[in-house]
Amino acid sequence: MTQNELLGLLIARLEEPVIVLCGRTGIFASWHPAVLKQFGYTAEEFIGQGMELLDVIGDSQSVTRELTEAERLGQFRQARFLKRKDGSCLEVEMVTTALRGASGTLEGFGRVLSGATPEMERKLDLSNERFRRIAAELERSNEELEEFARIASHDLSAPITTARWLTDLMASRHSQQLDQDGLTCLRQLSASLERMSELIEAVLAHALAGKGAISAQEEADADAALNAAVENLRRDIATSGATLERGPLPRLHIQPQALTQLFQNLLSNAIKYHRPGVPPRVEISAAREGDHWKIRVRDNGLGIEKDWFERIFLPLQRRHGSHVKGSGIGLATCKKIVSRAGGEIWVQSEVGIGSEFYFSLPCADEQ
Repeated sequence: MTQNELLGLLIARLEEPVIVLCGRTGIFASWHPAVLKQFGYTAEEFIGQGMELLDVIGDSQSVTRELTEAERLGQFRQARFLKRKDGSCLEVEMVTTALRGASGTLEGFGRVLSGATPEMERKLDLSNERFRRIAAELERSNEELEEFARIASHDLSAPITTARWLTDLMASRHSQQLDQDGLTCLRQLSASLERMSELIEAVLAHALAGKGAISAQEEADADAALNAAVENLRRDIATSGATLERGPLPRLHIQPQALTQLFQNLLSNAIKYHRPGVPPRVEISAAREGDHWKIRVRDNGLGIEKDWFERIFLPLQRRHGSHVKGSGIGLATCKKIVSRAGGEIWVQSEVGIGSEFYFSLPCADEQ
């Protein structure tokens, strides 16, 4: 049967204008000017391709189900999104009709595509409005949570500071009146209060981290941010005997203070989680990948098991126990900063050899 004969079959079945014809397996056999206008495909690009060409996710199984239903029912109608050549989506009402010859043999399929109906547009508008309300509510909730964390951290700091002062006072004035068990309890109390104070400070830093980092107008000199982080960690670097090797770093789209905190957290971890008897060594480098820079922070520390690669970026998830100082929030803060700046962060590691932390961030315009 010729294409014109197939066209006649479809016109006889439908009063709507024909868009495309397909063979029995869903291969496009015809082209209509509307295909170029609506989807951006020329005849040469369109004819001979499967129907999944227009499917949003290129799902051949959904096309098979569509053709099976059309063959069984004679006609299959649905509203769905189709994909244009440029990747954008178009909502259409689609009718797929099984085309049979005089003997009843299936010869192919016809697809009629029409724009969204008023009802579809009304539902889409309602959905969009609902999504806007949800987004606004999420933003408000995030702001409230950050404000609560800031206030709670501030209010909790005062009594803990007082308790630490009283503990130090007791140790200096009355330690001689305590037996060994009393002195042990006093040391444990002091250590617990110090850890609680560090944890509160970390929670506050996490709540406030990256509040402006999502702004596309912000940019930072990564070299300057790293210099500031190194200066903040000067005592820890000197005490541990750590060495730092660094290559040139780019300008990045991120709030400068947030980038400093990001480097500081990663460097601090590299120093804290070093192998016993092995001075920490940290290497920092950058590589351009498209419109992003990938920054690598490599250390020679304890390393991390593979099943912890995701968990370490969650709040209060610590691979190592209390023998290593830390709040369990530093890497979660790093992830928050990078995510808000439009990037990603991940780790590769081998136990006993070291870890490589990577994060990607958008390039600054002049780069």
